[in-house]
Amino acid sequence: MTSEPNKRPRRNPMTSEEVAHIIAHKRKKELVELRKLKKSKTFKILNVFNVICFFIFIELLFCYIGPCHYNGYHAVNTITHYGSGKSINGKLYVDEVDIYDTEGELYKLIIDDCITEPNKAVYFIIGRDYLLQKNLKGFMEGYNNAYRLFSASPVLLLSMLAICISLFVFVMNLNEKVYNLVGLSVLNFLALFTILSI
Repeated sequence: MTSEPNKRPRRNPMTSEEVAHIIAHKRKKELVELRKLKKSKTFKILNVFNVICFFIFIELLFCYIGPCHYNGYHAVNTITHYGSGKSINGKLYVDEVDIYDTEGELYKLIIDDCITEPNKAVYFIIGRDYLLQKNLKGFMEGYNNAYRLFSASPVLLLSMLAICISLFVFVMNLNEKVYNLVGLSVLNFLALFTILSI
């Protein structure tokens, strides 16, 4: 004779009162955990760190768009790299200008415009942000526009990415969960460390 396999006992569905009780119990448990998390020093330290990083990234973008700390330099040599764009009124399309200052430092300005070729010994101004002193933009004497420095591209990209992620996390209150808060803190730390090492 073959033995019958043990069948799982039939499950009785819960009543709506039992379901409501379970949901209320889970919500109460989540609130207790949230209160406990908000009282911890880790929560406060990580949130303060994330807010500070957020404002550092905002400051980088603000200094690129608006006012920043300026220093003037004299160029020893400039190398103009022309692009394939059309020339307008005898002005050639310039992709980049490499400027070497008197100390041998190279500043690569992204032009992407039709301009006259700059002088070899042009006076130029470099704009830096106030907190991290990262080179963001440059002006050349005789030109009205500010031009982005090539070295500022990764700084600005990382700043915009970190700002968007931080805004999403804080608006959706995802920082009230431990793993999300730690993940955001690690992301902000890596972005800040990368910007400082560029």
